[in-house]
Amino acid sequence: VWWRKEEGSDYAIYLTHDLSMLRLIETFCESAPQLILMIYVMLRTNKARTVQFVSVAASTTSITWMVVDYHRSLRSFLPDKAKQHWGSSLMYFLWNLLLIGPRVAALALFSSVLPDFIALHFLLLWLVFVLWVWQQRTNFMDSAGGEWLYRATVGLIWYFSWFNVAEGRTLGRSIIYHSFITVDVVVLLATWWGYRDRVQTKAYGLALLIALPLTYLLGLLFKALYYCCFHPKLLRHLEREPRLQEDLAGSDVAFRDFSTQDGMPASMLCNQRMACHAANFYTNR
Repeated sequence: VWWRKEEGSDYAIYLTHDLSMLRLIETFCESAPQLILMIYVMLRTNKARTVQFVSVAASTTSITWMVVDYHRSLRSFLPDKAKQHWGSSLMYFLWNLLLIGPRVAALALFSSVLPDFIALHFLLLWLVFVLWVWQQRTNFMDSAGGEWLYRATVGLIWYFSWFNVAEGRTLGRSIIYHSFITVDVVVLLATWWGYRDRVQTKAYGLALLIALPLTYLLGLLFKALYYCCFHPKLLRHLEREPRLQEDLAGSDVAFRDFSTQDGMPASMLCNQRMACHAANFYTNR
């Protein structure tokens, strides 16, 4: 509908914002664990074909690009901020790639030596992240059960990658998160190094032990550089449209209320839930 510019195309755009978040959830619930499993199999069998290396690279790139796509989707809710150009998006992609890649690799390496403990590791960190989300008093959904499901999902995403979910300055939260993940990556790598098969990993063991932490630190450096030099800055404050339709709970009610047949101009459609999330995502650092 949107591509053909037919009637209801603005409503189709409205729906794509929810779809963008669903794609992000799918990425970290399915694609990232599958990538870890793929690397795990390569490490355990000590065999890998060129196509497998290409597949790992493509999967990591796809996961990172989905984060960028979600970022760009949220930014469309904020007319008071400058448009994000492709140069800025490329820099955003690069630092996310440098952070997500080593994180996934460290988890796969740990799994290759202690496969029975990776589930416990995930559960412990996931509980910590869920409690942290709860402590920030998120209000993304409008029911208690839905909100706890959202917090559980955020906890899963934070196991791999960070994004802000609550009002307030995010610099402190980002520093806490990345410090925690940096320590966790070091612990995972140290555990792998201690339990590894010395003969099997002789060709690449030391290189990975050095390269992965340095890559993660480089990603943090690029992230700081992005927010200093590449992040689109605030332009001006725009008052909220007084007649914007409210989004009720993100379910069937919302779909009925936003029907393009009810006579409401398409330009008045606004996904309020995602707009609020975007405002939290981009609060001042």
